[in-house]
Formats: sequence, structure tokens, C-alpha cells
Amino acid sequence: MDTATLKPSPASESFAAIRARFPAAREWTYLNVGSRGIVSDGTRQAAAELIDGHWLVDVAKETINPLLATCRSEFARMIGGRPAEVAATKNVSEGLNAVATALDWQPGDNVVVSADLEHANNIYLWYGLRRLGVEVRAVPPRGTEIDAEGLAAAIDARTRIVTAASVTFTPGFRTDLATIGRAARRQGALFLVDGVQSCGVLELDVEREAIDALATSTSKGLLGLMGLGFLWVGDAWLERLSPAFVARTSIATSGHYSEIESVDFRFAPTAERFEVGNPNWVGIAAAAQAMKEINAVGVSRVEPHALGLAEALRSGLEGLGLPVQRPSDARALSHLVTIGERGAGDAYATRNPTLNRLASALTEARVRFSIRRGLLRFGFHMYSNEDDVAKVVAVAQESLAGQR
Repeated sequence: MDTATLKPSPASESFAAIRARFPAAREWTYLNVGSRGIVSDGTRQAAAELIDGHWLVDVAKETINPLLATCRSEFARMIGGRPAEVAATKNVSEGLNAVATALDWQPGDNVVVSADLEHANNIYLWYGLRRLGVEVRAVPPRGTEIDAEGLAAAIDARTRIVTAASVTFTPGFRTDLATIGRAARRQGALFLVDGVQSCGVLELDVEREAIDALATSTSKGLLGLMGLGFLWVGDAWLERLSPAFVARTSIATSGHYSEIESVDFRFAPTAERFEVGNPNWVGIAAAAQAMKEINAVGVSRVEPHALGLAEALRSGLEGLGLPVQRPSDARALSHLVTIGERGAGDAYATRNPTLNRLASALTEARVRFSIRRGLLRFGFHMYSNEDDVAKVVAVAQESLAGQR
């Protein structure tokens, strides 16, 4: 594959022109980025060219390695890190586990997590450490938000890791990361962030937020494919972490990747130490193009666009009397909009007949959204527009009128 074919969109491109490059945005009222983003024409082409290279046996690692270098550079640019601090993973879960298993845990150590509001994949791995004598300090939420001050207060000299989502997958509120990160640094703990619900849509700076490591996938806000993710680990922690898995790709070498140079090896000084064998190269090709497109627009432009649409939807649904979720502090609002009562249902239905009828009406009207923990969830990105908001409000109005 010729990496020169990766082309970013013009920085001055209008959001209408951006939307035109996403066929799914025309086929659906697509508001389900919290579960999966959609793919642009350019990203589809980049992935197809990589597949064609395999089909015609016209691709080699030497020719596609620049794609991985592009991914490191574009992702680092997006979060304020350095390319050498970025590793390719399969998904968020692999990134979180890579960090969790790279520490020498001792009985009496502890990890601080947010109870109830994390995705299951940022909960189970920590409770798995109890077999090593590790204490899990689960801090309850503050209402419907991650309690940043509570997490900060729970950190002590035996805390090895404190972890939180940058944006909760439900109800979709932003976390005060800096408060947690600064407290972790005072105690020498590693602050690990699940950034999957913010990367690509909301501005996030790892230094400003005092983040030490961050895991994400490319299938949501990064607008790539499933089966690929990135792990960013800051320089201050790279040499302090010893990966549990070892591969030729993860050690410091100088020769061909198939050769054994010495059994007395060192891990790579970069985040490559967390990479185990070949990455998902089709996903890499897609992510390289997708992140180029996002960075060309600029997350600084994408965020206010998505936030404005999200607020318009909240206001429209509130005007109809629907139970829209709002945080105690408006600064916690994100591009995700949720309605209902958290916990009053599951990932298939709510316990509210009105919302279930609305969900059915939205599905019938070709609106793509999701239900998580009993909440109807909608999400916006750079391909979204005012028509998407109007469609949901109109369907909701009709659904409610039909009940009277």
C-alpha cells in the first residue's frame, strides 16, 4: 500500500462537506458513536487498499510500517503526547490489562476505582488482582458522576493505580481528570484513563490532566474499525513498567524482526514494549486515515460542534417533558445525551413504558442509538448535524402524542 494515498481533509472544510464523506450519516440518523463510530469514504478506501495488498501479495511489513508510524503520530497529536509513547493494542481492555499486569503488585497494595459508573472492562480486571492480596478501593459516584474528589481522597502511599473513564459510557458525563491525576502524582500512583468515549470528539491533553497512561479503541470516536486500539504511556512510567507478555516486537533490537539477537534482552524504551506481534494492519490502515481526517478538522472544532448539537437535543427532549440526564456541574456535559433513569433497565429495554415506545419509534424511523443501563443514549460527532436533532425530537413528539 502506498502510504502517500492517505489524505487529510482540508482544515477549513465545512461540517456539511464532512458529513457528505460519511455514507452512514445519509442512510441513518446516526447517533450511536457511544457504541460505534462510522467510517468515511477515505477510511474505507485506505482499508480496502491494505486488503488488496494482501490479496495480490503486494504488501510487506517494510511497506506498511509507515502506517503504524502515522497512527502513533496522529494519536499523540490528538492527546498531547509523543509518538514514542503510543502502542498499538487490540482494544481498550487489552490496553488497561497491559498496564495492570506490568506492575509488581504486593500484598497490601491497592487500586482506586469508581464504583458503578465504569464500563465492566475497567472493573473486572482490578477485582482479579485480589488473588495477589491487592485491595480494591471502590469509590461510590457522586450522584450520577464519577466522584473525582472522592477518588483523590482514597489514594494513599500504597495505591499503585487509580483509574477512571474520561467520559462515562452512561450517563455520558465528563470526569474531572486533573483533580484525580494531581492527587495520584502526589502519592506516586499511576493514573490510568479509559479514554474511549472522548478520544476524537472531545479535547483531552494528557499533561494538562496529569494522566500517566490512557487506553482507547479506534471503533468509536476515532472513526476506525473494531479490533484495534491504542495505549499511551508517558515517559515517566515507561521504564517502570515490565510487560507480562514478551514478543520480538516488544524488545530493544536492531536487526530483522525474525532474528534472535540475544536472550539477555531489554524491553524497548518506547511504548512498543507493550506490542505483541503483528497488529491489526487493516485497522491500522483505517485508523491512520481516520485520525488524519479528524486532526485536519481539529478536535478543537469538533468538540463545540458536537456539544452544541447535544445540548440542542437535550433542550428539545426536555421541552417534551422527557427525563433528560444532566450533571450537577454543566462542565461535565459531553457529546453524549441520555434520557431515563440509570439502572432502571438493561442494554435492551428500560422499565419505563413511555421510553420503550419511544425506542421502538426511533428504531422504526431509522435512528441509530443505544440503550445502556436503562438509559436511551445518543451521541454526536463531526458528521452530525441539526437534521439529526430535529429527527429525534420530531419522532419523540409524535410518539408522546400517540399515547395521549
